[in-house]
Amino acid sequence: MKLNSLKKISALAAVSAVSLGVAVAGPSTPAPTSAPIDSGSVPPPPPPSGGGGGLFDSMGMTLSAGYDTDYIFRGYDLGHDYAWTALDLSIPLGDSLEASLGVWYTDAFNDSPGNEIDLYANLAQDFGAFGVEIGYIHYAYPDAGNGPESNEAYISAGTTVGPLDVSLAYYHDFDLEVSYVEAAATTSIPLSSAVSLDPSIGISYADIDDAPAGVEDSGFNHFFARLDLSIQLTDSATLTPYVATSSALDVAEDFGEDDYLWGGVSLSVDF
Repeated sequence: MKLNSLKKISALAAVSAVSLGVAVAGPSTPAPTSAPIDSGSVPPPPPPSGGGGGLFDSMGMTLSAGYDTDYIFRGYDLGHDYAWTALDLSIPLGDSLEASLGVWYTDAFNDSPGNEIDLYANLAQDFGAFGVEIGYIHYAYPDAGNGPESNEAYISAGTTVGPLDVSLAYYHDFDLEVSYVEAAATTSIPLSSAVSLDPSIGISYADIDDAPAGVEDSGFNHFFARLDLSIQLTDSATLTPYVATSSALDVAEDFGEDDYLWGGVSLSVDF
């Protein structure tokens, strides 16, 4: 199964903003927000199947930038009119093992909660019939000054079932005592040699275990669907407009979330 570079990584479960005792929308001081995987919670991809040649000859770098009309992550509305950029480095360590390093930055065009910088690393292993990925993410919020930072680890597994890529991922934030599980499926429908339609759907479960603010809750969190239009502009550049929707389930409803519809666009260039 093809490994796509992570353009946006999963950050804190969005309920963590509530766990810290900060309002999710429109706080008087900047609140920690969560960095989506393409704002529609597309699952982490399974590992690559290849990677021969010398290390420096086979290393890859991707520079990405994008805009989202709304900052919706894991079913939670965290702001509006956000621009982001990311730099990702992939390092093949063998025929079936790959390491990735990256940094992701986002900021709003308006008075939405402040900017965010994420640093992340992961290892992806291809076992043939399925792939496994483990990763670590550090989240910092410069606008919050000495405010909360957070650290999250995750593990995901994925495989191909007919035309579908399916995955199951588990995330745990050590600082906020928030766990998040997501099951998802995606596929790609070629429209031409340079254009494809890539739909995805998924459902999530959240568990807040005696978080710092004393909040506890667990249950199904949200259902989501997303539709990407991948346009290969050149051999190295891809333009991807998208539209996504999210429906609040038990936990998200407990925190006052609703159903959302939003969209955006990204441009990525491989080097």
